[in-house]
Amino acid sequence: MAEKKEKKDYSLWEVVKVSETKNGQYRITLKKRIAKELGVNGGDYIVFLKNENGDMIVKKLELKDLKM
Repeated sequence: MAEKKEKKDYSLWEVVKVSETKNGQYRITLKKRIAKELGVNGGDYIVFLKNENGDMIVKKLELKDLKM
């Protein structure tokens, strides 16, 4: 019997462009509404997480997220 796929309830929220720097690194620029939604300001860190289904999750890195 075929395995039933879980329906994901996502909608397109924003599209951002990835730029390449002269030294071969990549950079994204967050639009104000995304930064506001994530609660980030200049100097903050964001983290990209990947779950077992391969979905990427972006969130602000908080001190409580760091294990000391």
